[in-house]
Amino acid sequence: MNRRRKFLLASVLALQNSSFIYPSCQKCFSRIILVSKRSNCPKCGCTGESGNANYRYKLSLKVAESNKLFVITVFGSCLDTFFGLTATGLHRILKATLDKVQMPVTSYSNALTTKEKPDH
Repeated sequence: MNRRRKFLLASVLALQNSSFIYPSCQKCFSRIILVSKRSNCPKCGCTGESGNANYRYKLSLKVAESNKLFVITVFGSCLDTFFGLTATGLHRILKATLDKVQMPVTSYSNALTTKEKPDH
């Protein structure tokens, strides 16, 4: 992996992947596998509880600079400022929002079922 930093002033054309956060190992920052209530890092073997998983940003972009096209990937906490919070914080908000969106549909269905039954 190239460890040199390069600065690029470019226009973003597209996101390469809509999945821009991933569960990461606390030791080596690799993607971990979440199975049931456990997590496992295939790279270093670290294990833990899936509920305690940390998340990291991985933003892959297609960009244009002058007449050149590039695909760049930006990892890690340098994106915290861009998004305004950590990847773990964003994951918690997204999960809570998804839970709220799914909950009213179930409640609404139950309310309809209850109203449709005759009162005798």
